[in-house]
Amino acid sequence: MQADIKRITQSLISLPTLPTVVAQLFELVDDEKCERKALEQIVSGDPVLAARLLKTTNAGGESVTGIHSAISKLGFEQVKDISLEISMSRAFELKNAAVDLQKFWDHCSAVGIVARIAAGEYEPDLASDAFTAGLLHDIGKIVLLQYMNKEFEETIHLSKSRSCELYLAEKELLGVDHGQIGSWLAENWRLPRAINEVMQYHHHLERAQINKPLVTLVSFADVLCRILGAGDGGNYAPPVFTPQLAKELDKWHINLDLNALQPLMLLCIDELNKRNLTQYG
Repeated sequence: MQADIKRITQSLISLPTLPTVVAQLFELVDDEKCERKALEQIVSGDPVLAARLLKTTNAGGESVTGIHSAISKLGFEQVKDISLEISMSRAFELKNAAVDLQKFWDHCSAVGIVARIAAGEYEPDLASDAFTAGLLHDIGKIVLLQYMNKEFEETIHLSKSRSCELYLAEKELLGVDHGQIGSWLAENWRLPRAINEVMQYHHHLERAQINKPLVTLVSFADVLCRILGAGDGGNYAPPVFTPQLAKELDKWHINLDLNALQPLMLLCIDELNKRNLTQYG
């Protein structure tokens, strides 16, 4: 079955190619002065994206009516992140999926947000990449939902019945997990190698070599989001910090006692609440 999944993933039969807007966003450098105008042009050229962005900007009762003003209010980096998030979720419109797609994207968005917050605290140079890596970390599940929805639903049921990690259920029933599938998709989309590595190894941190700190941030954010109930990726295992993750986090002197993590978690809750992505607050 693994060979069939790889063949399907690599051929990308009816699976969207990397959305044009996303490709353009990846090309932007994180230099607000140089790329602000380019970002404004990208958003303005996509009416649906522009409307969604303005809706997000005005969610707090503001009355911003122009993309230029929205970028000024939210900032270059946040507009870029929101645009990426909206464009990716819009690219996949699946019916009768085994998971609630809104909750799935909520989980992905939340992991991106929390990874960025954690990067800001412990590895500032990775803050920009952290959101993108978090947003895309579970994209392999989309392939399973597209082509093997029934089989994927069985892996979710197995995860629930055993309270085991979903990727272990996938390996048992499908012979491959969503991380590997995400990596195959990333290769076809020619995504940055570090993003590919996050997709492939966020459950196998010990195998990461290209940018282990980035994989660590996303793995850490994934656990925190599961603790906070931010979205639903179909994983019914209790959220725990694995020994390998704890070892990597110790390099940043992170105490994984929940009381010690409270200041960071409060920062995350505050940001997630702005997007209605958690039950806390």
